[in-house]
Amino acid sequence: MFIVNTMPALMPPTWAILAFLHFALGVPALPLAISGAFAAAAGRSVLAVLARRYGTPALAPIRRERLARLGHYLDARARWAAPLAMLVYSFGPIPSNQLFIAAGLARMDLRPITLAFLGGRLLSYPLWIGAAHAAVDRFDELFTGHLTNVPALLIEGLLIALLVLFTRVNWENVVRRFDPSY
Repeated sequence: MFIVNTMPALMPPTWAILAFLHFALGVPALPLAISGAFAAAAGRSVLAVLARRYGTPALAPIRRERLARLGHYLDARARWAAPLAMLVYSFGPIPSNQLFIAAGLARMDLRPITLAFLGGRLLSYPLWIGAAHAAVDRFDELFTGHLTNVPALLIEGLLIALLVLFTRVNWENVVRRFDPSY
């Protein structure tokens, strides 16, 4: 779970892997969901740190500076907004890797975001495992099935495009429209 969650894209959802482990191998659902949530949160945090370390230098200096100011602004003024959004977001089956990459690129404080993600996953993984009665029979089908699933690939592509767009937006102008003190 940890390694899958450090990947920036094209991995099957963690809940699907957990469902496979539960149904195909008989791993008890609750301990599996709890350990999976902790591994996913740790993996996403590492992904954000890797994005910060290796992705930020790849950006143009002006984009790097704008994203850092946005991250500082969000950390200082909206301490509850990002974690709350992550908590709500983590209840769904939509990939969160691009959100953690964006948080890393914006140099945000990862602790509240990761804790909110962990809380959401601790609650959602048992639900997703229980709902996934049609888990695949083979572990390799989980990966190949994800890579051949056109809607899943379209969502991944859209999220990657939104991440690229995120780095290109002049956040100073956007935030100043709502908060002139920025």
